[in-house]
Amino acid sequence: MNQPRGRCITSQLRIKSSETPFSGADGDAGDWIDMDSGFDGLADEVFDVEMETRTHEPVTELYSGYTFMDAFDADPFSSERQHNLFYPFSSGAEWKFASWLANSGLSMAAIDECLSLDVIKSQRFSFKTAKALRKLIELLPSGPRWKCRSVKTESPTRRALQVFYRDAIECLQHLIHSPSNNGLIHFVPEKIYSAADRTQRIYTDWLTGDRAWELQDALPDGATLLGVVLSSDKTHITQVGNRQAHPLLISLANISADVRRKGSTKSYVLLALLPVPRFVHPNKRLRGVLASRLLHQVISVVVKPLKMAAEVGRMMSDPVGNLKYCFTPLVAYIADTPEQHVIACITDNASAVSMAVSNQFGDPLRCAARTASKTRQLLIAVKRETRARNLSSYFQACRKRQLNGVASPFWLHWALAEPSSFLTPEVLHHFFKMFWDHDRKCGYRHFPDGITTLKQMSMRLHREVQRYIVGVVAGGIPQGALTAIRALTDFRYRSQAPKLTDADIAKLTASLQEFHDNKAALMEAEIMLSVAPSIRSMGALGQWSADVTEHAHIDVIKDPARSGNNQNFDGQICRYLDRQEKCQLFMQATTARYLDLRGDSDDSDPSDGEENTLGSRQVTDYFKRAHALSAGDFPTAPRPYRTFASSTTAFHLASRPKMTNIDVDRAAELYGLPDFKPAMADYLARHHHNLTHTIGGRRRATPDCQLPFDRIQIWSKIRIQSYSSYDLKMLLPSQGLHVSPPTVNWPFGRYDSVIISRDGNKDWPHSGLHGHDVVQLRMIFKPISGSQSLLSNMYYAYVQRFVTTSVDQHAGMHVLKRALRSTGERVGDIIPLFQIRAPAHLIPRFGQKANSQLNSHSSDELSSSFWLNKYWTKELFHACS
Repeated sequence: MNQPRGRCITSQLRIKSSETPFSGADGDAGDWIDMDSGFDGLADEVFDVEMETRTHEPVTELYSGYTFMDAFDADPFSSERQHNLFYPFSSGAEWKFASWLANSGLSMAAIDECLSLDVIKSQRFSFKTAKALRKLIELLPSGPRWKCRSVKTESPTRRALQVFYRDAIECLQHLIHSPSNNGLIHFVPEKIYSAADRTQRIYTDWLTGDRAWELQDALPDGATLLGVVLSSDKTHITQVGNRQAHPLLISLANISADVRRKGSTKSYVLLALLPVPRFVHPNKRLRGVLASRLLHQVISVVVKPLKMAAEVGRMMSDPVGNLKYCFTPLVAYIADTPEQHVIACITDNASAVSMAVSNQFGDPLRCAARTASKTRQLLIAVKRETRARNLSSYFQACRKRQLNGVASPFWLHWALAEPSSFLTPEVLHHFFKMFWDHDRKCGYRHFPDGITTLKQMSMRLHREVQRYIVGVVAGGIPQGALTAIRALTDFRYRSQAPKLTDADIAKLTASLQEFHDNKAALMEAEIMLSVAPSIRSMGALGQWSADVTEHAHIDVIKDPARSGNNQNFDGQICRYLDRQEKCQLFMQATTARYLDLRGDSDDSDPSDGEENTLGSRQVTDYFKRAHALSAGDFPTAPRPYRTFASSTTAFHLASRPKMTNIDVDRAAELYGLPDFKPAMADYLARHHHNLTHTIGGRRRATPDCQLPFDRIQIWSKIRIQSYSSYDLKMLLPSQGLHVSPPTVNWPFGRYDSVIISRDGNKDWPHSGLHGHDVVQLRMIFKPISGSQSLLSNMYYAYVQRFVTTSVDQHAGMHVLKRALRSTGERVGDIIPLFQIRAPAHLIPRFGQKANSQLNSHSSDELSSSFWLNKYWTKELFHACS
């Protein structure tokens, strides 16, 4: 086999222009590949975004290699599996039971107790004890092997240090071959443009950004770019004793961003358990310097195979068994702000990605990037001034240059590694935590009692408060401060979109500029200046969030630690993960081989199932249910179907109504709707003349009018579901809407608000509020009629309309007021339920002083003016901005 001739690229990091391979902005016809991003579902009304893609050339050369199943067949016991696929277990049933026990979280004593039960003994399993079970699991094919080595330190520590780690190249190969990533790994950088004029770039995955294109240009012809993603953060193992672990995770930027954003896909694997030292040095500050040095020292050892592959290349197999000549530069390092400073080797008063220092953090212009070459020059200057062995004098010399005392950063000799690029803005800490630490305090400082007295807050609560803050403080703080908070909130929401165009980036840049124009009332936000350049360079920011990596700590650190005996945590964690990984690989391999032996195909789209996954949550597909019902798959289902769908929205009602048979007059009295009967009569009149079902206008029917029915069924809750406006193939979780009359707990009733369509030519969410109204649901019902007319085969809603005024200049949200008739009564009418498009969230306009009678149960009824809270969800923000 001939390997492509490589070249050492450390000394010639030639970053070509990303436009070099093409003659012009539009390119030749052969450069363009059509992409169908349309929705293949229910209707022709769905907004279709046509895109075209420009791929990097030349195409990578391929050679024959091996696949996931080839590795499984190379196991020493593969001959035994010719006769028994589940060897060393006696059968598939025994293997399933063994796998369940191994993943149950039960202690060895509990497993022994389970296996001692007579009903289990009667199955005659080949293992009788937990220890015997573990011995059998040890015989299964293994993933990347764990290694251990002692760590020598510059200064004494309280206990000897060890590092547990795996071969980094094997971990990448494991990710590439993982069946979970089948069809979700891409190797060629691309530029995606809108089809309209080919001038609007679209940024999604890492491979769509400029950095991937530049790195590919710097590689030898025919080489494949594998973007290495690392992440590290200390996490507590025990609540007592302050025991900590410092996991180093690894992933591959070539994996689809949608996959890497989901914790359930396990796209991050544990590469190493970094030592957590306790130095006995008398100087506390210098103990921190020693810890930072040790971190770089250990990471440098762990990533050595990646450095070599980034330097001269490495032959690796792709998912289908072809060998590729791969280079492995570090493209992203996900960490919180303190760890980013340690990785960048700078002090806390400097920026990790630019040359800015603390007194420049408020400048509206971005400082020069803190590149690897600049850090190298500073380290050379420090070395000339003092010796690294004299820790105190070396640190003092470093402080003058905003360095933290690390003499040999692990990334310094890693080809193509650039800290100003791989240290990306991180959503979880740079957005949500910074919001909690700064925006919240500035926004609520006018309220002497504050908003909470809890000392420790979760990131989830940070998000929740951010969704409310603009509407709550509007009117209670100076306009300049409100504008700054709103502009920065807009900036954060825009930058978290999973797909951005050049126009979107221009909007978020404008939001940042608006913040800087009003920031005197707030704080400094230097990191925000790096967001727009980072999106263009690295793709959407959401893929670099620590949400997923911190959640992975539960699977790779906390759960394994709890399964042990609180001794030698690192070793026990590695053994636990090794067993779990063996079980997972064996399950995937035996399932694939079993299907292959049966002749079944496993190529079906997972989204074809009834349940789709969004992270670790199961998302019920009500569109699919509605389609199955309308196709007659369930002939005994009650009519009209409780699950149905319009072109953009799916609806689901409980099979049994809250009130199965209630008189119309009694229902109107119970729900406080004196004009219910005339509203229904007016609706029937408009429907008879094929008029649009709008809300408002002159009430023509009288209160004593007669209806073609006397009784109705009422539902108190409905679930609605839609697809993401960012990706029309991504199904969103359904949302529940409550429509309940007054009760003891809800004295004013519980009535949620929604957005409805009033113009069939306008499409939600792409038309925004144009052609739509915001209304409050007051009743969901179905008439009970003896005839099988259209009237008794549809669901209806009585709604009360809000008048939508212009967007407030400072709060950036629409102002809503209740629509009233000349008599002072609220404007309400009947609409078909399928006119609902999305939930709406309202915040009362509190003003300078809130009404003391307002609470979570009364604010909707006792307020007359509201904010349409576009920050409630990112989908609503996208539609209303």
